[in-house]
Amino acid sequence: MLEGQSSHSLIESMIHFCLRILCFFILISVSFSCQETDFDNLCDPKSKDYLESLIIRFINFDETSHCGVVLEVLPPNYLICPPQTPKPNGSFIFENFETDGNRLSFSSNPPFPSGISFSPFSNSLQGIYSGWKANRQTYTITASNPKGSASCTYNPAWMGKLPIKTKQTTCFDAINNPAICSSVPGQDGQFQKGTPQVFVGPTLIGSDEITTDLNTGLVWTSCQRGITGIGCAVTGSTQFTYADAFTECNNLNAGSGFANLTNWRVPEIDEYISTFDYSTENPSIDQTFFPVTDSFNFKTNTESTAGTRKFNATFIQSSIGTGAYSDLHYLRCVANIEPIKNKRLLNNGDGSILDLDTSLVWQRCTAGQTNLTTCSGGTDMILTWNSAVNYCQGLTLGGRTWRLPNISELRSLLDFYLTIGSPGIDPIYFPNTAIGNNQFYWSSTTLLSNPSQAYVAYFGSSSGGNEAKADTINNRIRCVSDF
Repeated sequence: MLEGQSSHSLIESMIHFCLRILCFFILISVSFSCQETDFDNLCDPKSKDYLESLIIRFINFDETSHCGVVLEVLPPNYLICPPQTPKPNGSFIFENFETDGNRLSFSSNPPFPSGISFSPFSNSLQGIYSGWKANRQTYTITASNPKGSASCTYNPAWMGKLPIKTKQTTCFDAINNPAICSSVPGQDGQFQKGTPQVFVGPTLIGSDEITTDLNTGLVWTSCQRGITGIGCAVTGSTQFTYADAFTECNNLNAGSGFANLTNWRVPEIDEYISTFDYSTENPSIDQTFFPVTDSFNFKTNTESTAGTRKFNATFIQSSIGTGAYSDLHYLRCVANIEPIKNKRLLNNGDGSILDLDTSLVWQRCTAGQTNLTTCSGGTDMILTWNSAVNYCQGLTLGGRTWRLPNISELRSLLDFYLTIGSPGIDPIYFPNTAIGNNQFYWSSTTLLSNPSQAYVAYFGSSSGGNEAKADTINNRIRCVSDF
């Protein structure tokens, strides 16, 4: 067994090998099917002994001649992995590996994720990638037979899923009135883009209740900490400093662990964001799955100022803020998978950037900047919300169809881990992004409690709240497109 190869992948390889043998001898049988059988002639292709002899030679990579037939084994002198080509999440993947060898067995170190495997009929892999975020693993692919082996490094660009839907289904005009979507086309309520939230829970494991996010794979404490019991009915001490929050979540790992899990921790800010529900407020979370949730700040593990301040998630109106380590905030613990803190971005070379994690394509430069290489020249466009929606609807950059991003999409571009503090976006891929005070970027999502306002993002500190739709001073535009 190759190092890093699981027993499952070894069995899979054996099955693939047997299938190749079967296909080989079906072809031999068909090629001689029009000839009469001479059972006393060991060289008769339709005799049992003839086929058994070739099968044994094939299995043992035996190149000795049998009745003039030689099953030649060619060693692979090289193996070329396919180039990095973005593959949409949930779509069928087929990528070919180039080599000069034959009768090869393929292996991957480490093994591929579930759903992706080598084809039994060709030098290729196939399957479907369905991870929440883009693949980050680099694989060593080895093609081998008894005469030799060759390897190459494979760095696939399997993309993640779209950001979570905001669940906003109503359209609004530029003031504060519900409107027919066609009157202000291009807003969140019309397109309703994204991946639907899918939670399961509260699930009772012993005496512990958990809620599972089937998109992200995260497992949450159904109750915020300090509240216990079926349906989160029993209240205790519910607010924590960061030190106390760390201890609280870590204590859940004692013994067999809370709900039999032993990797509980304080959530990162983007993990809390994945639970936001923009179709409701106070609290802006689905209480079917997270009962009795308070609306105010929740403690995170994500630093906003090194050593002194952490981001917090606020469930009043699905907003992002910061607070001192010593501030008392609410807490919900999370488990099951480790956070991914680096982004996977690709420059398309046409003024757009592909975010592999979210399968979204972004306008590289702030609207109004004229040099698409350096994002310089021109002047940042400062528009009202209505005009921003219209601008993106009319953009034809790279031949794509663009729209103003909803707040879930826009926040997916915030980078909470690139630097501590500022900027909250990668300047290599998005140069000259506005990060000064009150330099916000519009989303297409309306604030339900005050429809004259819309959500914004602030890349200066990876935060943002909401702004008046009529504002003509502060708000910029970066449009988004589907892959």
